[in-house]
Amino acid sequence: MITRQNLHMHSTYDDGKDSCECMLSACMKASLASAGISLHSPLPFQNDWAAASIYVSGYLREMASLKCRFGQAFQVYTGIEWDVLSDPAELDRFDYVIGSVHHLPVCAVPPSVDNTPEETAGCIQKYFGGDADAAATCYFNELLKVASEPRVSICGHFDLLLKFNERMPLFNPESPAYIKAGQTALDALLDAGKIIEVNTGAISRGWRSTPYPEAFWLREIARRGGSVLISSDAHSSAHVVTGFDAAEALLISCGFDHVMERSTSGAFQPVPLGKH
Repeated sequence: MITRQNLHMHSTYDDGKDSCECMLSACMKASLASAGISLHSPLPFQNDWAAASIYVSGYLREMASLKCRFGQAFQVYTGIEWDVLSDPAELDRFDYVIGSVHHLPVCAVPPSVDNTPEETAGCIQKYFGGDADAAATCYFNELLKVASEPRVSICGHFDLLLKFNERMPLFNPESPAYIKAGQTALDALLDAGKIIEVNTGAISRGWRSTPYPEAFWLREIARRGGSVLISSDAHSSAHVVTGFDAAEALLISCGFDHVMERSTSGAFQPVPLGKH
């Protein structure tokens, strides 16, 4: 494993199982040189996974304290995973922003495509008349909001729709309509200079055997000269680097020779794959 940074993790401030300090300590023990916690942005409707607005200031204070506690030997970054249905007003308070889509905006309390396969299947049937391609088009259209938000550096889990597909096929990623919608979103993201996250979170949660995006999209990103980074989307300290070796091997097979890492200056720099 050459990856030395993980910017997508969650803590007890949202739906994570462990404290910020525990998550960061696990990263240091895993030989990472830096890491960030990415708070799930507060949402304007009832849910059981995003951070409540009243906790944001406490999270920022704790992360500032942890930066001092860990010191220069291990760099700590304060991040947010901004859901496109959240208010972007306070994004400037964070070191970096991951932009993600988790819901399809079809009603006041929109269904998630990240919760259970049953919820996703029910959404497709109820709101799209069983047309999975129409649901996919809705999802990828939401990713255009990630592309258009200038404070977003990273696009999270680009094809999250396929989270459950290995065990319960819900979408056809080879469908022309699916590919067309995905290509439109990817074009906008790459044109806007967004880094595409290679996310291993579904591996640790037992839903997938490989990271996402799928190899099809990774080859397209490589062909276009786009940038990627690897994140675990870990919700517990046991999984802070789960799947990183597989992600690196997949990237090399798809034509990548480097990944991006955030530096202390705030810029993202390339790190060669295959070298420390």
